[in-house]
Amino acid sequence: GLNPDWSAAYTSNAGQQDALIRIQLNHQRSKTSQQYAVLLRKKFSERPDFVDLACDWDTGGMISTALNSGASAPLDIQLSGGKPAESMKIAQKIRDAISSIPGAADVRIQQRNDAPYLVLRVDREKSALLGLTTQDVIMQVVVALNSSVSVQRNFWIDSQSGNQYFVGVQFPEDADRRLEDVLSMPVSGANQPQTINLGSLVTTDRKKGAVEIHHSGLRRVTNVLVNSQGIDIGNLAVAVKKQLAGIQIPEGIKVEFRGEFERMNEAFWNLLLGLGLSAVLVYLLQVSLFRSWTGPLVIMVTVPLGFIGVLWMLYLTGTTLNVQSLMGVIFLVGIAVNNGVLLIDFANRQRTQGDSAIDAIRLAALTRFKPILMTFLATLLALSPLALGIEKGNEANVPLARAVVGGLCTSTLLTLFLVPVLYTIVMHRNPQLSDAEKQLDLDEI
Repeated sequence: GLNPDWSAAYTSNAGQQDALIRIQLNHQRSKTSQQYAVLLRKKFSERPDFVDLACDWDTGGMISTALNSGASAPLDIQLSGGKPAESMKIAQKIRDAISSIPGAADVRIQQRNDAPYLVLRVDREKSALLGLTTQDVIMQVVVALNSSVSVQRNFWIDSQSGNQYFVGVQFPEDADRRLEDVLSMPVSGANQPQTINLGSLVTTDRKKGAVEIHHSGLRRVTNVLVNSQGIDIGNLAVAVKKQLAGIQIPEGIKVEFRGEFERMNEAFWNLLLGLGLSAVLVYLLQVSLFRSWTGPLVIMVTVPLGFIGVLWMLYLTGTTLNVQSLMGVIFLVGIAVNNGVLLIDFANRQRTQGDSAIDAIRLAALTRFKPILMTFLATLLALSPLALGIEKGNEANVPLARAVVGGLCTSTLLTLFLVPVLYTIVMHRNPQLSDAEKQLDLDEI
């Protein structure tokens, strides 16, 4: 914990009640950071002397911190609107309800409204008679309890080095200082040659208030932070929403899901949009090259064939459907259609020489089998080390590699069977090539 002074601006601590401990894992570790966090949570909960200690284990790295806007939890339930006391009461109900969810860890309210404050109320009339304003009185108190550097900065410049230094006045530190000692401090004014005690100018009042106040869109908010343990953020958010359904939220208070969960949903929608656009662009590109609508349509069937392998690979390896795996699916669109292009292009060439659709696609599957197999094996062997995730530090790219490998396996295998069948069915109704297709192939020949 740090005092509320200059150094507090450079830490994430909210006050003296907070302590931040950073742990750096070495290369000889036998567990992941998430596994160590689970172990430490269990050890701390078993110690009776830590029963009043609220711990938060942040295992996220630089990427998670950026996605979560600097917060230490992936799931941020934000309450806005209403009175601060009412919002805090609802936040406490949400915290208690979520704490019982399996997989929810370190459930806590980010804001603290129980910090003890000593309020000094200045007697304006009496201080005015002494030639003092309210600010003058408070400034003298700050100087006495802290330093004059906080309110009146003076500098001394070293003539030899040119370095500048703060110069301030500070009372001696006293860890046993009492309120009576503070009230007996001397205060002087312009119209008062003799100093008087601070207690004759102020009245004291003790109260509890907020440690820090957070705003979002100019509205004061209260945040309930939730960590995940042994569960992905998506399933955890679904379970949290079910629990929230049983809590009566007063009118005027708005509950929103922020943090990494919000960024994840935005990324998912953007990636799904990118996936759809990539499929459309690949199809239109093939239409312009083949000068046909039916041939590229048969090739595009290989894309959903790849999705089958992606889902099975993620399920068998216990990998979640996340941003990286969706990026792998987008990469797969361009890779999967390659095999179909090889088959359809060769079959169209054979049809220009008078072969039927069945004979053309049969010869294409036989002739192009070796290039397709070589392309498949080259991609598979190149991505296998990354998909296995043996080395530490490459966990972020493992879902992408597994998605591509799984999709490539099924798309390559099924393309050799399904594309010839569909090509035969579609082209059997139109046994002759169009003039545009003939002209295209003749020009290439």
